[in-house]
Amino acid sequence: MTSLRFLASGLAAFALLLSAAARAESSVNQAFEAARGAVNPSVQDRVVSIYGTGAPESIEKWYIIFYDPGIPSHGRAVLVENNQIVKTYAANGGVVYRADLTFNPSRMTPEGPALAAAQGYAARHQIAYDSVRALLKQSAANRPFRWRIELMNANQSRGYVYISALDSSVAAYAPPGAPDQVAAASTTTTSPHHASDSDGDDFGTKVKRTFLGIGGDLQEFFTGQRTVDKDP
Repeated sequence: MTSLRFLASGLAAFALLLSAAARAESSVNQAFEAARGAVNPSVQDRVVSIYGTGAPESIEKWYIIFYDPGIPSHGRAVLVENNQIVKTYAANGGVVYRADLTFNPSRMTPEGPALAAAQGYAARHQIAYDSVRALLKQSAANRPFRWRIELMNANQSRGYVYISALDSSVAAYAPPGAPDQVAAASTTTTSPHHASDSDGDDFGTKVKRTFLGIGGDLQEFFTGQRTVDKDP
């Protein structure tokens, strides 16, 4: 009887661990379910981007932008923390979001495997980092659907690891300050690669504006001011 109780207790503890792991891996799904309640049902299946910040193994805050043609930028952002909506606002990132670059939330994949793949890449290449910034978006109609994991150490970027949203494999790496070229790089390669100077400058400029816009949105969230994406 004692053995049976011990076995049952062990199985229950194991189930709790599995449940906790599943929740951690699917936090983006939980955040999305919370965020969708803040937007009109007609745009709940049109996602512009999903951006998260947190520790190397878990995301703590999610910023989800929905395509909303009723807003000048066509983007409505929702900040979710601990599965609770903290704030909603018009995403004024300096660009007008395009309808053809939105994606259906059914394509969204858990961030857990992407974070683990980034950890593995960082370990193999001896990249020290203490936090991450995760971005999931469709950068162009003919580009692969990828997580972009920015490795951060003491608030300084250590580079970007691109993870396939289909199989969580590492698709590319870009050093700090050079995410644009990788986003525009050829999609025919199946192995991690570094950015090439010959990649499309025009597309890279558009991507840079988008990333600066996200930074501006975050600054406006916390300080009430917006300077990072403004011209000097």
